[in-house]
Amino acid sequence: MKITDIRWTRAFIPIEAPLRYSIGSHPGFSRIIIEVDTDEGITGLGECYTGNSREGQLADLKPMLIGEDPMNLERIRWKVAPPSSVKLFGYVLAYAGIEFALLDIQGKALNRPVCDVIGGKIRDEVPFAAYLFYRYPNANGEGEICNAEQMVAYTEALIAKHGFKTIKYKNGVLPPDEEIDTFIALRKQFPKHRIRLDPNAVWTVTTAVDVARRLHDYNMEYLEDPVWGMRAMQRVNAKAPWVTLASNMSVFAFEDIGPTVMSDVLDVVLLDPHWYGGITRAKLAGQVCEAMGVDAGMHSGAEFGISQAAMLHLAASTANLTLAADSHYHHLVDDIITGRFEYKNGAMKVPVGPGLGVTLDRDKLAKYHELSNKQEMGMWSDDPRRPNRVITQPKW
Repeated sequence: MKITDIRWTRAFIPIEAPLRYSIGSHPGFSRIIIEVDTDEGITGLGECYTGNSREGQLADLKPMLIGEDPMNLERIRWKVAPPSSVKLFGYVLAYAGIEFALLDIQGKALNRPVCDVIGGKIRDEVPFAAYLFYRYPNANGEGEICNAEQMVAYTEALIAKHGFKTIKYKNGVLPPDEEIDTFIALRKQFPKHRIRLDPNAVWTVTTAVDVARRLHDYNMEYLEDPVWGMRAMQRVNAKAPWVTLASNMSVFAFEDIGPTVMSDVLDVVLLDPHWYGGITRAKLAGQVCEAMGVDAGMHSGAEFGISQAAMLHLAASTANLTLAADSHYHHLVDDIITGRFEYKNGAMKVPVGPGLGVTLDRDKLAKYHELSNKQEMGMWSDDPRRPNRVITQPKW
């Protein structure tokens, strides 16, 4: 089998209400949908982060991939995304989307799901966390979340609808005192749920330790990236040893894992099939964590259905990924695949069809591609409601 063509399409899907985080806001989610054709008539589906630079990278990689055998992942990886190129030139996200498509092709050719192709399935369903954000009101003036009362009410409705057992609270938006009060309100309302915090690295070490101290008795599952950089994370871990620390920002690449373990930087590495360069590479990172006694979780970057499927297959085949995965999926109002994924008791079933187990809805892809042409998407750190504001790290 040979690769004959690679195509990609930008798409923008609205969400219920604009999500706020420490240094920006999401008005909706934007991704690039990738299709890889073969001479045997099999087309694989992939997905990656959006942006002109990403499309340029795909254009750069395309001629290097035409004629290659999609079953030969290692040859392809070393040809187009060796470690030096990944680190120096940032090809990792574009390549990851292509790798999804190549695994989709392999699974379709073998008539087996991707999780079987990469080693077999450990679990049939994957638990996810209720991902909470402060939100701006939408165009109808609805959906705003700006205080503890609104956050608790929203969480009650979300858990009633989807059955989540774990809560992820995205903070770093309001002053720490207010967010501490919100965490305590969530803990009181949901005494048996796991609750994790993520301020996206905008606190000082002093602030992070203070928050950890004040939440000492409120059973935080883990504190994700309270500060920026391995050295700062190590200091938080030393000064607040009772807190489980997690990261997908300070620690997000293979070369980070060794120093992380040897220097007691953190306790949980959050895997991501995009950031680690594909499903197979993210699984390998999980196995490295297993060997080194570090827990594994899973990061979310506002996935559409193709990437959501990739996450499910990765989680299904990674034995030590025992923490509920993150997902933005419940914020989307639609998807570009036929039939959306559904939560049941806070979990999603792993697709059982060949390959990734998802099919493009061509009409929806065209619709949301057209919307992407009308929707201006700035940098991920932009906030259109607060123009010309620059957020520094640390913020508090």
